[in-house]
Amino acid sequence: MQVHTDSATLTESRASAEQARLPRKRMAIVSSYGRPCGIAQYLESIEPVLRDRSGFDVEIMPLPVDLLRAQLPHAKKAAAKAMREIVRKAAQSDLTCIEFEPGLFGMTPRTIWRNARALIRASRRVLIVYHTAPSIQGGLPSFSLKGIFGYLKARLRQSVFDNLFGYVRAHPEKFRHLVHTAREARNFEMFGIRRDTILRAPLSFIDAPERERLAARRPALQDSARARYTLPPDAKILGCFGFLSPYKGIEVAIQTMKHLPDNYHLLVVGGFHPEGIQPGAVQQAYMAVLMKALTRPLLSRVHFCGALENERFNEVMAACDAVILPYAEVGQTSSGPASLALDMQLPVYASNNLFFREMNKYRPGVLTFFEIGNHLELAEKILRDAGAECAEARKAYLEEYNVRSRAQLYWNAFDDLLRSKA
Repeated sequence: MQVHTDSATLTESRASAEQARLPRKRMAIVSSYGRPCGIAQYLESIEPVLRDRSGFDVEIMPLPVDLLRAQLPHAKKAAAKAMREIVRKAAQSDLTCIEFEPGLFGMTPRTIWRNARALIRASRRVLIVYHTAPSIQGGLPSFSLKGIFGYLKARLRQSVFDNLFGYVRAHPEKFRHLVHTAREARNFEMFGIRRDTILRAPLSFIDAPERERLAARRPALQDSARARYTLPPDAKILGCFGFLSPYKGIEVAIQTMKHLPDNYHLLVVGGFHPEGIQPGAVQQAYMAVLMKALTRPLLSRVHFCGALENERFNEVMAACDAVILPYAEVGQTSSGPASLALDMQLPVYASNNLFFREMNKYRPGVLTFFEIGNHLELAEKILRDAGAECAEARKAYLEEYNVRSRAQLYWNAFDDLLRSKA
């Protein structure tokens, strides 16, 4: 019996066989992972999409954050050993992606730079994703002990970026840089980073199938939230999300509740960051601020949900009618809760700080703003459902900025680096 095979099928089969014989490219991702950390949550969310590319192997190399920040001699020895293994594996990879936040690499600027330098020196090609970026703002410290201490701490932190950017300027072809806003991209150019090596995009957390799953379960998730936190059947659910920290301004959200009808309830989702807990103190300073903001009539309408694992965190957010982010201006460069809320197409009420202004530039009107600390303005906008006016902007934003498009930037950087002289 004679078998006929058309030339197109034969060519495709040969190409597939040839691809199978080619060595697979390797991308090592160095990051926090599997711990209560916004960067870890982000990476765990985008990881499946990054792995969804044939011909490439992706290996996550978790940083031993607690060991790297420890000060006891035996812990330092264990940290050095763990870091050497990460550096060894990075040296064997075609690309090293560093999800960069200085505090993940150690306690002191000297230790941070020593670990980061060893990693980038050993790596062949490097994509750095900046979860913290340096500021171009300077200035003298205020004349107080706290002001001087803060200034010195900022200068020491800046020294890590000074060393990093000095190395990058000496080896520009070896690096690509991913930042979250146009402001950071402009600032990086001022630091001498080549424009053609800088990519930018907002964070994104959930892919379309997960978004659709959560949307389909929304009525059930709202019923679950009402039952768990003893909310009335007609409750309007507002949420504040993320680590408890003074710059988050959660007390502003609590004050807002005084000016909303009794069926409005606030869920405060999150606990203290491990590095933000004051040792030896039962009374944590910021928790005292939040307790002071609570009045007796609000006790049944403000609910502290604590720190939740990722899936439960997402489900509680999906149950909310709106997300409130009353942050101070602290030079932040991204917001996981804001990005996650936009992934879910939820109304976001954000304070008019510099970062949220930058985020809004991706799609003007995607956020509903109120002035920092103005709980009366926030209450008024919630009452007239101002967030509903942003629905079309949120839809257009998501079409352009999502998990898939963000993951594509990693691969664009990888392909660009493979073509470069690095």
